[in-house]
Amino acid sequence: MKISVYMASILVLSTVAMGGLTGCSVESKTWVNENRMEVQEDQFTDTFETQKLDDATLRAIAVYHSRYGNGPLMASVSYDPKSSRNTLAKAKSEAARIMSELHRNGVEDVRISTTAVAGIGDVSNTVMSFEALTAQAPTGCGMMPGYYKPEDIQSEANGDPQYRYGCTIETLIARQVTRPSDMLGKAGFETDADGHRQTNVMEGRGYYGLSANPDLSGETATKN
Repeated sequence: MKISVYMASILVLSTVAMGGLTGCSVESKTWVNENRMEVQEDQFTDTFETQKLDDATLRAIAVYHSRYGNGPLMASVSYDPKSSRNTLAKAKSEAARIMSELHRNGVEDVRISTTAVAGIGDVSNTVMSFEALTAQAPTGCGMMPGYYKPEDIQSEANGDPQYRYGCTIETLIARQVTRPSDMLGKAGFETDADGHRQTNVMEGRGYYGLSANPDLSGETATKN
């Protein structure tokens, strides 16, 4: 079989074209967020005037610790050694009151002490701190442009937008997490309980037990 010069040229060009295509990739960078919310370590620290730490304030602190706390609640009640009113005895009394109220509101591990601070006068302050966990949007994720105000929407279009689709959802979900520590699981609760429930449902033995579900009875009608 004879191959003409024209046919040979076509074959050469086709081979070169195919070789060029094999070097190209059809993959492109996704515009969709592929990350999920993150649980990050944080630190709660605040200073309160001791006499203003009433039951309502201590209850609010206890609730906050219950939601975000990741360790013991540390507290220090200050007093002035040279003050006739802000004394060590009063600081110890206040420390006992604060600990009792925090315990009553569910904070089991409270470590409180008294601290001598010269020159603070008659006003005692209490410093509270504890390690905390917070749920955050994935690193690099922000709210969708225009979510808060239309002016945030970019007028120019480009091939690689900074915003990744889905970031707003992840951010809003993170804000609704009541106890971020729940996202990490709890040691000792690694059971197959969910698998047992699924088996019960699939095999018709009931959701909460091994006995079969009773037959469902619906409305009946008679023909006249």
